Amino acid sequence: MLIPEEQPYLAGLNSYYLTIDRFVEHLQGEIGSGCLYCQSAGQEVLVYFDEHEIIRGVIQRNGEQAYTTREMDPVLQSLATSNFLVTVYFLEPNAIFFWGQIPPFKRAQKELQSVDIRLPDLLFRLNAKKIFGFVRVNLIGRRERALLFLHKGKRLGGSYSWGKGGLDPSDNSYNKLLKLLQSTPALFSIGHFQKEQLLRDPRTVPPPSNIPGTDIKITELDRALEEFLHHFILLVRKKTKSEPIVLLKQEFINNLEAYPFLDPFKDIFDYVDGRIHCSNEVTRDKIAAGVVECAWNVIQANRLEQKFATAINRCESMAAFDACNITVQRS
Repeated sequence: MLIPEEQPYLAGLNSYYLTIDRFVEHLQGEIGSGCLYCQSAGQEVLVYFDEHEIIRGVIQRNGEQAYTTREMDPVLQSLATSNFLVTVYFLEPNAIFFWGQIPPFKRAQKELQSVDIRLPDLLFRLNAKKIFGFVRVNLIGRRERALLFLHKGKRLGGSYSWGKGGLDPSDNSYNKLLKLLQSTPALFSIGHFQKEQLLRDPRTVPPPSNIPGTDIKITELDRALEEFLHHFILLVRKKTKSEPIVLLKQEFINNLEAYPFLDPFKDIFDYVDGRIHCSNEVTRDKIAAGVVECAWNVIQANRLEQKFATAINRCESMAAFDACNITVQRS
């Protein structure tokens, strides 16, 4: 499993003394978003949460494929089998979406040494290969560590043992890492995310065809829209104390002339538990354009334009909207 490299918010807890579901509720109120990492001799469990909901649980027994769930019951059942060492990590709102959606991955069998290849040279090679994955940097003889995430070969951000929040996109921490590497040898472990095994219900995954007239796959636009709606929901719920999806569906109804396919009663588009569900009656780019427009209408009606623009500004998946000529940012 991948866990954040930052210093834990809490550590050394024992699941025997915790009521996990109530403990998560307490953390939602105290830190907002983060994850629980629970480890026993034969099993690991991760629980990702934001201030409103459980985003995902991941359960993995030694030597077996990880199992993912959005419900707490399977997590509680696993934690009831033995005592677990529990560690809590704080993740910033922009990081929790990324961490909560990390797909399965495969590690390279061999670690690389910094004496054989410099980190910038390694990243250059991975960029040329358009790698979707990560590089874990383990500084030999030191406590500092780093986990660099790559999207199509480009550095998306990093999780650093001296950092905070789980996904630092700035150059400051990366440059500090490079400075440490000048005097300290390190081991580089490369992991490749497995796109074909995205953590979705296989019954709802659309065929991997492209959006007409683009090189963007339907699944890429789906992920971009899910990330967009995730930030929409967080902001609207926090600032208005209203149910964001209800406001959005009301806006769908107000705009039926422009977007008849968004009629909530037609079952062409729906958004449930962080996932979009679409029929094939209307192309994905038309659906996405209509949802984005209606979401912005809600944002503007509540005067949240600046906060929302800031929230979605650093979202890497937004490039899928650009490729489909969908304007996400508004002036």
